Amino acid sequence: MKAQSVLTFGIAVVLSIVSWGAMAQIRCSTDSYGNSTCRDSNGNTTRGSTDPYGNTTWHDSNGNTTRCNTDSYGNTTCRDSNGNATRGSTDPYGNTTLRDSTGNTTRCSTDSYGNTRCR
Repeated sequence: MKAQSVLTFGIAVVLSIVSWGAMAQIRCSTDSYGNSTCRDSNGNTTRGSTDPYGNTTWHDSNGNTTRCNTDSYGNTTCRDSNGNATRGSTDPYGNTTLRDSTGNTTRCSTDSYGNTRCR
């Protein structure tokens, strides 16, 4: 389950970069209900939640919506309101690889303190 949340977070970061236009430092937190909120250093906010079927929906402060779902093999696909798609998977070591519809690749990992870094 943790790998899926890292994967979904990574995809949200990638899609947020597309929406926000530039990479900024991003911090995320999750409340006791499982709702996630991510804020970047430019003041942009993205909020996400997951339904009982495992589908995650993200809404950003610019009015964009991203919907993600995970197949039975653990591969996650996200599509935003502009038609962009990002696909990702997590290896057995917890490293997440994301590829967007234009061919860009992003790799994410989480350290022992719970900090996720994507490059």
